[in-house]
Amino acid sequence: MRLRSTTSNAALVEVVRLVVVVLATAAAFRLAAAVDDANQLLFILLGAGIGYVIGGIVGRFTLGRIDAAERSLRGVPAQNLLAAAMGGMVGLVMATALSWPVLLFGAKLYTVPLAILFMVVFTLTGARVGVARGGDLMRSLGATGRLPVSSPSGGRRAKIVDTSALIDGRLVDVCRSGFLEGTLVVPQFVLYELQGLADAGDDDRRMRGRRGLDVLGALQHSAGIALEVTDLDYPAINAVDAKLVALAKDRGASLLTVDGNLGRVAEVQGVTVLNLHTLADHLRPPVLPGDRLDVRVLKPGKEKDQGVGYLSDGTMVVVEGGRAKQGAQVVAEVTSILNNPQGRMVFATAVTPDEPARLHPRASA
Repeated sequence: MRLRSTTSNAALVEVVRLVVVVLATAAAFRLAAAVDDANQLLFILLGAGIGYVIGGIVGRFTLGRIDAAERSLRGVPAQNLLAAAMGGMVGLVMATALSWPVLLFGAKLYTVPLAILFMVVFTLTGARVGVARGGDLMRSLGATGRLPVSSPSGGRRAKIVDTSALIDGRLVDVCRSGFLEGTLVVPQFVLYELQGLADAGDDDRRMRGRRGLDVLGALQHSAGIALEVTDLDYPAINAVDAKLVALAKDRGASLLTVDGNLGRVAEVQGVTVLNLHTLADHLRPPVLPGDRLDVRVLKPGKEKDQGVGYLSDGTMVVVEGGRAKQGAQVVAEVTSILNNPQGRMVFATAVTPDEPARLHPRASA
């Protein structure tokens, strides 16, 4: 591979040298007409020799500039390069439209340099605007996935996403519905925490980690959702929650979470907190004692004879008499509801479908 690259580099230098030799020989031929016939051949050969020397210098300089451009662009995402090219094309079209009337009616000595200046300035401006707004440009064209940006997202339109929000399955639906605008910023240390959960030995932790990775993948492949993954870290801070608060403060961004304790700590430090549970509490249809729910018991509960299941919105349902029915769909009658900063828990009792409803004296807590 290296030999092939060296060969191509040498070929590029020789092509540039050949072009310069041809141009220098042509110029020498034009100038040779002014001297006597005996010296014309010598004049042309001298021009070719000068072109050969200068061509080598120009070729190596061109190769060096190309290598430098390649090194500087190696870390630039392809989306940004495409956005810069599109922005430059738009700027070139605008410059052409503005300079065309001037070229038609003005003196060429002044209008041609002015037109060239317009084209250079507008093309560079369009390229820079394209890179700065590359993510939005690609999303407007229907591109999906992780869209890198040239500068970190900040301000209230940026939302720092924590691990609990990614694990919560409602995040994708909320984003797709348009309730959350701006850019979702996922730090690398959150991805590492998700990966650690997905590789955990405990089944519950492993399931939560994999669900978070699935949610992240769904966000990447959803059109209209801006997702930025940042590698900014705070090595002096050990706790992930403290890193999230520090990142939100540094960028002036909001913190998107379902962790009530993290939300309270962030609010004390002046960070705007968006809690999915708070949104869900306002939109969720009320569940009252005496209601019957269809719940699949997924795992045993903490107490004897208890089983645990979840509603479609992620609400935990603790079913009395459900431990023996683990893995089965049961009918559960709600006995009480507990609201806490982490969300809502529903306590219910497994019943048979034809069993008459019972009234329970306990109201929701």
